[in-house]
Amino acid sequence: MQKFFLVFSFFLIHNCIFTQSIDLEGKIKAKKEELKEKSKEEDKDTLNTDYYKIFYLDGRIDNIDTTLNIYKDYKFNFLREDSFDLISFANSAHTYNKLAYNFRDFSKPDVGVRGKHFHYFEKEDIGYYNVPTPFTEIFAKSTFEQGQLLDMLVSVNLNPQYNFTIAHKGYKSLGKYINTRSRGNQFRFSSNFKSKNQSSHWRFHFVSQNIFNQENGGLDSDSIYFFEQATEYFVLDESGNQIIEDDGSFKMIEYDGYLDRSRLGPQIFAEGSLYSKRFFSDFHYALIKNKTKGIKSLALNYQFTHEYKKNQYNDDFKSITFGELIEVEEVSDQSRFIEQENKLILSSNLNKLGNFKFSYSITNWKNNFKRYNAQEMDDLPFQLNSDQSNLSFDWKKMLKKYSFEFNYNKSIKDEFKSDYISFNFKGSPIKNINFELGSSIIEKSPNFNFKFFRSAYESYNWFNDSLYDEKVSNINLKLSYKELIVLTANYNEIDNYTFFRESTNSLQGETDNKRLAVVNQADSKINYYDLKLFSKVNFGKFSLVNTARYQQKEQEVSSGNISALNVPEWVTRNTIMYSSEVFNKSLFIQTGITFNYFTKFFADYYNPLISEFVTLEYREIGDFPRFDFFFNAKIQQTRVFIKVEHLNSSFTGYDYYSDPFSPYRDMSVRLGLVWNFFS
Repeated sequence: MQKFFLVFSFFLIHNCIFTQSIDLEGKIKAKKEELKEKSKEEDKDTLNTDYYKIFYLDGRIDNIDTTLNIYKDYKFNFLREDSFDLISFANSAHTYNKLAYNFRDFSKPDVGVRGKHFHYFEKEDIGYYNVPTPFTEIFAKSTFEQGQLLDMLVSVNLNPQYNFTIAHKGYKSLGKYINTRSRGNQFRFSSNFKSKNQSSHWRFHFVSQNIFNQENGGLDSDSIYFFEQATEYFVLDESGNQIIEDDGSFKMIEYDGYLDRSRLGPQIFAEGSLYSKRFFSDFHYALIKNKTKGIKSLALNYQFTHEYKKNQYNDDFKSITFGELIEVEEVSDQSRFIEQENKLILSSNLNKLGNFKFSYSITNWKNNFKRYNAQEMDDLPFQLNSDQSNLSFDWKKMLKKYSFEFNYNKSIKDEFKSDYISFNFKGSPIKNINFELGSSIIEKSPNFNFKFFRSAYESYNWFNDSLYDEKVSNINLKLSYKELIVLTANYNEIDNYTFFRESTNSLQGETDNKRLAVVNQADSKINYYDLKLFSKVNFGKFSLVNTARYQQKEQEVSSGNISALNVPEWVTRNTIMYSSEVFNKSLFIQTGITFNYFTKFFADYYNPLISEFVTLEYREIGDFPRFDFFFNAKIQQTRVFIKVEHLNSSFTGYDYYSDPFSPYRDMSVRLGLVWNFFS
């Protein structure tokens, strides 16, 4: 009986427990459903970054992105964009040398001064915001020696129809080399208005930019020697010859004093600046909106652009690096460039036929230079006025998996033309596989400074009214599979490639002390092609990100000419990193090492007098590794970046250059952050 009671009790207790567990599970399930419903209700009132939109003139639409990934690390620089195809100069906010070229450029001829336009805000770079709550972004980064970099943006919607955005980028960096200080202010104001019935839309922006650089023209010939030989260099006798040791080697002396870069002498002591203001207005009015079956919409745009640029070069020491001077009391070259454009655009959506856009524009240019007294009787002009009219046609058709785009532009006059025709076809025939195929034919006049330039230096005065138009034919292909691999291929044929060529005489020893540039056009066709491969592979919390570009240039060079469009055969960037969430997922970190490398090539050098890069073929740069260590972290909407740049500079040889006369950066530690506020 006792055994029966124990067995019965066991089953009874088990049944009670089972019944209670069923009841408990039911309560837990009910509670989960309650929380789920509550979460749904909260989500209805919760905003995310997808609601914060940025619209651009070319039709691009971006969202505010507060994530942290390797692409954000690549863009955390002065340009705030991936600089894989560029190599920066030693100081922030100076200039960049090109390691690759893009010839899909449909823009009109401009003033030139391309060395100061890498971080210049063009009208296509200005964003027009639409935000449900006030939005603020702060970008800050340390510079070199004295100074700082701060780029701040505030965007507010006064109501759902009207937004205004104010941004300011201010910077100052002393630099580690003599006479390389840079500073600047870049103010942007943009406004975005839409009527309640969506029939009218107005965009406006005003941009004021002041870019200032001390210019040293690179190191002088003696300083180049001491830079490359640090921390030891050859001992010379009284006659200037190297001393030979008993073992046959040359006598060396150890001295690390030139690791203090302020001891190295510059080529020149000068200053250069670019000052600019631009007003832009784009008014859009819908003539027809979803009223007929044949025409889905019909709209008219009027765009007005007024842009003023003043470029200045001052040299109080009147250096003869750029040749002989005319009889002047001071070297103070100034040029003013004004561009004004009026443009009408008629756009329509014809249902199944796609989107059409017809435009007509009138552009006026004025370019003038400072007149020195000694040049009063000069036969060359000091002012150039010109105008051009353009007719354009654009067509775009979107299908379920494919899209087609066609663009055509024809200039009415032959002078300062920008003719082009292009076609682009892209799609996704298979899931996760995307392709893009494009081709274009471009005929474009060279920039104004190729045709017209005046200076206090005799060799830098020209008026070339017989330059041929550059002609470019290209084909482009892009294949991608998710984010794992992206393959890009480009082939270009270029006729009448226009460039600045170094004209110093090496037999007379001018290459060490002179920088003489002349306008030149390649007398033969240039074939330029490249293949770029990007891949990203994850191994748990580790990632391997690789980018490599292979490129070649083919050109037949006749006697007396030099090879143009020089590029390194290989450019690579390889990153290995570790990513993880720590402290109960309140902090996300990424850390790793990035390796950069490009092969030797005859790089162009920067000429501060004309703010352009000049081609030479007697001094190569490249074939030096660069390792960067980074540690990045994200806390809520704040991203912190810590980077040790070129950490291997002290033990892989002092042969690193940004151009043939300007060294690249030594090892440095850079700190910065990007901080977003949504309120």
